[in-house]
Amino acid sequence: MNDIIESIHGQSIDLKQREIYLHGYHGPFDDDPGVEYRMATTLIKNIRYLDSLKNEPILIHMHSIGGNWGDGMAIYDAIKLSRSHITIVVYGQAESMSSIILQAADNRIMMPNSYFMSHYGSSSSAGNFLDTQNWAKFESIILDTMLDIYVESCMKGKFFKEKYTDPTESKVRTFIKKKLKDGDWYLNSNEAVYYGFADGVLSTRKYRGISSLK
Repeated sequence: MNDIIESIHGQSIDLKQREIYLHGYHGPFDDDPGVEYRMATTLIKNIRYLDSLKNEPILIHMHSIGGNWGDGMAIYDAIKLSRSHITIVVYGQAESMSSIILQAADNRIMMPNSYFMSHYGSSSSAGNFLDTQNWAKFESIILDTMLDIYVESCMKGKFFKEKYTDPTESKVRTFIKKKLKDGDWYLNSNEAVYYGFADGVLSTRKYRGISSLK
């Protein structure tokens, strides 16, 4: 029975261990294996199915270069609204949209050689002048949402507690906006923890292996 269920869920779930594999699909017609519709719908199915079985921790193995905003936020919301305690382990990189998805987890763990990258992202619009204006307004909403998510995480980071005697959301937001205006912001695994974008690195004493995450 489990083989049938795992087949339906795209071989992206381990029912016994309550582990989910969040990765892009790289087929003959895909430009890149980033965050997209199939990844989001599979993840939503997997979380909802595990939630329906019992209220126990879920471990998500994430390997993604980022991707579509809408699909990424569908994943973010599914993780946030899950009744289970969710840990995300980052393999390789948490770039762009994936760096935002990471913030949804209750426990955010970086592999030793993984890295974190945030930026304003890129987009394009088509249509008449009004369509372009409306898209620009929506991009502003996207930026505000992204900053809200980052600020909430960074308020807990050691860096900002050391930089400011009294770290406020306004100060943290201003700092992050300046960093993003300078271009892609890269952090290694330990730096991601230092700034508050992650909770730990798997090689540390606290997190010695996958079994220690549950």
